[in-house]
Amino acid sequence: MAKVVLKVSYRVPVNHMAEFEGLLVTQIFPLAEDLGINLKGAWKTLVGNVGEFLELWEFDSMAEFEAKWKELIGHPKLQKIFEITGPVVRDESFALLEPVGRPDLI
Repeated sequence: MAKVVLKVSYRVPVNHMAEFEGLLVTQIFPLAEDLGINLKGAWKTLVGNVGEFLELWEFDSMAEFEAKWKELIGHPKLQKIFEITGPVVRDESFALLEPVGRPDLI
């Protein structure tokens, strides 16, 4: 089965960006790595709407996505982080993508 990529986008108010980025880099990324989840990267807007973030997460299959994403989202460490980030994250959008034409490129 083909790999899938989860695209997560959202906004964070500018006055919360530094704290949010710190949690993302020092706590969420390492937790995902410990759980064996392949984070392809995270980006923030430099020009345009300040506070926009985009994350890409790669999974070998839908089955892996369903199992590992559920494990990450339900993890006690992430639930604790959500207590801080939940009130400031806005306009979350999730999309599952599959490769077109050249699955070897992802």
